[in-house]
Amino acid sequence: MESRRLTSARELRAVFNAFVWPRIERGELDELVLMSGQAAAASGQPPGTMSELVGYYDSGRRIAVAHRFVMPDGGLGGSGRPDPKEVRHDGELLRLRR
Repeated sequence: MESRRLTSARELRAVFNAFVWPRIERGELDELVLMSGQAAAASGQPPGTMSELVGYYDSGRRIAVAHRFVMPDGGLGGSGRPDPKEVRHDGELLRLRR
């Protein structure tokens, strides 16, 4: 059974960027949009930008959940990378401490 731990946004991003993002870039993970809607005006994104919550899966097992802005041209807004909310790594489920 995996352990669960709440952690900071900084640690969660570091784990996501080191272990999940490279696999996303290589096309090794399946992606499923869990929620989608127009980005709020307060987000500072251009009109027509979508706000999405996305799950990333390896052989059907969810290994990460992240938020992203998808610009009208299809590119990613914000930092250019999804903002992780939870990541499974080394037998541990890391979740963002709110």
